[in-house]
Amino acid sequence: MGIKLATKKELQWVNEQYQKIDFVPSKLENETIAIVTYKDNYAGVGRLVYLNEEEGEIGGIYILDEFRGLSLANELVDYLVKEAKARKLKEVYCLPFEELKHFYGKFGFKEFNYENEKINKHILEKYQWCLNNYEKKVLLLKLF
Repeated sequence: MGIKLATKKELQWVNEQYQKIDFVPSKLENETIAIVTYKDNYAGVGRLVYLNEEEGEIGGIYILDEFRGLSLANELVDYLVKEAKARKLKEVYCLPFEELKHFYGKFGFKEFNYENEKINKHILEKYQWCLNNYEKKVLLLKLF
């Protein structure tokens, strides 16, 4: 098990995975894209999108079916949280489905009252889009 940063060479593979699950494609300009490997195979992907110099969003966490149950998502999220902290981002958001609340909570993500706080406009718009377009409930979490 390991983490590899995606390069232009891997970007096609990354976006093929995201296309399978209807996630927005990645681009390298404003993202750190991490590929988790297992026994030298690409097993999953996740990303930290930089909204600006002070804010980011962790998301796009996807583990290929044949590699589920190996705690690879833990490796990905842990890596991306450490990356966000190393870059000293002041706000880090995450928009997971409700059943993943406990999982993201292990890394320090919590729900917060976004109506009483200043929040990145892009994240708020994305959250509203998710609420309107997914059958499952989506949460708005922030890293504390």
